[in-house]
Amino acid sequence: MEVIKISELPVFTNPRGVSARKVLERDGLVLMNLLLKPGDVVQAHTSPQNVVFQVVQGKGAISVGDVESTVEKDDLVYSQKGIPHGLKAAPDQEFHVLVWKLPTP
Repeated sequence: MEVIKISELPVFTNPRGVSARKVLERDGLVLMNLLLKPGDVVQAHTSPQNVVFQVVQGKGAISVGDVESTVEKDDLVYSQKGIPHGLKAAPDQEFHVLVWKLPTP
């Protein structure tokens, strides 16, 4: 068993300019913790894997394709590979999201 203390992992700026922690990378699964500050935006982009977004703190918006939804703590959003997706933190609070990049069969 491996216990990962996410809050103790180092924070870095990812290529999209957002603070992040790399939580886990195993057998094709990549788990990132994005730490958006109020008003931060991750522009829409595509991924070669299916992605699940799990909101762990705050409120913001997640877009998948042409649909944008307001989300908050404990919400999950699924995005199929190749479909553009993006994130936007609310203007008045931090928005922390676990991004699960799923193994591609």
